[in-house]
Amino acid sequence: MSSQNIGIEYSKYYLKHLKNKLKNWTSGNEKIDNFIRERQLKVVDHDFIVFEWIPYSQFSEIKEISKSSSMTVYSAIWGDGPLHKSKRDKHYTRISNKKVALECLHNSQNPIDSLINKSKKYKYSTKFGPFLKLYGISQNPDTNDYILVQNNSLTLVNWISGNEKIDDFIKERQFKGNTRNDVVFEWIPYTQFNEIKETSKIDSITTYSAIWRNGPLYSKEYKKNKNYKRISNKAVALKCLHNSQNPIDFLINKAKKYSTEYASIYVLY
Repeated sequence: MSSQNIGIEYSKYYLKHLKNKLKNWTSGNEKIDNFIRERQLKVVDHDFIVFEWIPYSQFSEIKEISKSSSMTVYSAIWGDGPLHKSKRDKHYTRISNKKVALECLHNSQNPIDSLINKSKKYKYSTKFGPFLKLYGISQNPDTNDYILVQNNSLTLVNWISGNEKIDDFIKERQFKGNTRNDVVFEWIPYTQFNEIKETSKIDSITTYSAIWRNGPLYSKEYKKNKNYKRISNKAVALKCLHNSQNPIDFLINKAKKYSTEYASIYVLY
């Protein structure tokens, strides 16, 4: 039997167990419904995320955290919570009252395509402990804005740089974090730095030493249920870029040169 056929058989097996958990739903949009079903058909193992349409009424304790021109991020509690199945369990159960992040998308000329394209960037499986997890899609009935329902990771709900291009680059970098050996790339508020001292200045770059109070996210554990922790009061170097005609592109191109792995000589947080 080919690997493709094996995958189909596994998918049928898991969908059989999910059948009663995923009935009587629709987003009201055929394109979104088809995308969600397509995503559900990718479930071929117990550690695959069961992607869902999640009614907005499921969310409580909704609090705005950050906002930009294209999205607003909220923290919330998902009443029913995501479907979960361990290797030993026969049936799926829900992790109720799950803390989640709601990424509300707005001001898009093609909201459906934008929603689906953003969703496609998230990984299906939690096997390697991806930092960003997407549980499903929802919609605010008052504004009609679509929502990406994500895990409430330590930095996910706390940042927006204010520049869409930078935000997209940071998120892309986070998507590349396949294992816990990878750096969790972040937007870091300048107020997080103490004891800032200039150490060198060359042309367009001034370097400072500083203490990052919260510190970077890190985990040596390979078990997917282990949480990331922060290394507080971390000594870091701040490279201040100036005198560039295209500061955003200059910044991103500089950042792209760094490896995503902690084992690298130079680590970019």
